[in-house]
Amino acid sequence: MKRILLFSLVSLMAIAASAQPGRPGAVPPPQRYTVSFESQHGEAFTVFIDGDLINRMPQSRVMVNDISNQTHQVVVVLKRPAEKAAVLSLRPGEPNVTVNVNYDMRLEQLYLFTPGHNRGDINDMEDYRQRHDARRNGGEPHPGLHPVPPAPPATVQLPTEEDIDGMILRLKAMSFDSDRLSLGKTIVAATPMKASQIARLAEAIDFSNSQVDFLKYAYSYCVDKENYYRTVDVLTFSSDKKKVLDYIATQQ
Repeated sequence: MKRILLFSLVSLMAIAASAQPGRPGAVPPPQRYTVSFESQHGEAFTVFIDGDLINRMPQSRVMVNDISNQTHQVVVVLKRPAEKAAVLSLRPGEPNVTVNVNYDMRLEQLYLFTPGHNRGDINDMEDYRQRHDARRNGGEPHPGLHPVPPAPPATVQLPTEEDIDGMILRLKAMSFDSDRLSLGKTIVAATPMKASQIARLAEAIDFSNSQVDFLKYAYSYCVDKENYYRTVDVLTFSSDKKKVLDYIATQQ
């Protein structure tokens, strides 16, 4: 009996020792990460991570805790001075990561970058600025810049109808119509779509004024603008249809 008790005690001590951190066989707890989004010039923005809205009210600094160390799809939507969206695939990799949100007023473009990791992107951005300014002023690019090779024809990958079904479910899961509108704008800014697909997303938005706002915003991202007039069929009121059609006329 004493031998049995002694054997049991030794076994329990071995199990307890193996469970201690740093011991062989111990399972370490999953490490979590913090990501901070900071505006370079004080502009307010909202953040979506993997399709989930992080902050309902636009802010110039957003901190997200308890992020797993895997690749996340990040979308930042700037509200002012212009409504712009930018997409970033982010894997934290270190306990604290800062994502800089930079709106370039000259190019009217929104950029996301992480210091120390995307320095090349920053240099490319400045290089592009110089080329852009030179072309706009009718001069030649700076002598130190290499000539820009012609871009190959782009292949547009459109979402499938199953993809649109998933986007609609995501929109309908939002509690507020303003959030559906914001997420809808984010989706069309990041994903080329046909007019018929944009119309399906508009149907997932409840209020007519939000639908009108969405259809106006989505027009510039549509790949078949010649069919865009058909999107107004999802609207109930003829006055709302006229607003969208009048807007389309001003863009042509």
